[in-house]
Amino acid sequence: MSANVSDVDGLLRELCHKELDVRVRAARTLGNMRDLRAVEPLIAALSDEDFYVRWNVAEQLGKIGDARAVQPLIAALKDEDRSVRLTAAKALGQIGEARAVQPLIAGLRDQEWGARQAAAWALGRIGDARAVEPLIAALKDEEAGVRYAAAIALGEIGDSRGVESLAAALKDKHEAVRRNAAIALGEIAGSRAVEPLTAALKDREAQVRGRAAESLAKIGDARAVEPLIAALKDGVPFVRGAAAEALERISGPQAERALAEYRARKK
Repeated sequence: MSANVSDVDGLLRELCHKELDVRVRAARTLGNMRDLRAVEPLIAALSDEDFYVRWNVAEQLGKIGDARAVQPLIAALKDEDRSVRLTAAKALGQIGEARAVQPLIAGLRDQEWGARQAAAWALGRIGDARAVEPLIAALKDEEAGVRYAAAIALGEIGDSRGVESLAAALKDKHEAVRRNAAIALGEIAGSRAVEPLTAALKDREAQVRGRAAESLAKIGDARAVEPLIAALKDGVPFVRGAAAEALERISGPQAERALAEYRARKK
């Protein structure tokens, strides 16, 4: 969004206004404008006395995505307020610079689970292989929200070192963790994931079963054919459809016969 100089100048002055709501509104408007003239003043506002301003400023710096904000946002990972820390982590993920990797890895040990979750998400966005082992460790975090964010991040990075730990996460007690582990294994697409994913076709939750089928389609290993044929009789349409699509991609005489029977039953 373009803005004239007077508009931006007025908003920049409002970042120093005595009223909290005025400062917050100015920060949000500047972020929505994506105007690079706002970067340095917003960085200065990361030191505002009120956490609500700092939180909003960190968010806007992530939207703008300018590399000048990286080091100040890294410093904000140690803010006294958890909402500022987690928003700074997300902003660093949006900017995507490798300088943030080690501070974000340290953020995986934050005392607040939301900040750990945000750090995992950001590391996945950046996609640096240095984060793989710390994210594998985060798959054992006490909070499910951190574990599922770590699973997503490992899938985004796509490093095969994550396969065994993601396979173990397919047995997590929380459905969201199992679902995201199944998705991540498809992104990594290694043959070692075939057996755990075929086992996940029998998960009690349909979303997990369906995502497992989708990931098996990406891997394309013939060992999945028989379990996928069995999944064509699943009680949930989404799972049956995902299994059918997987069999179409793997192909072969056995898969084609099963698909023909499946289509005949649908008529």
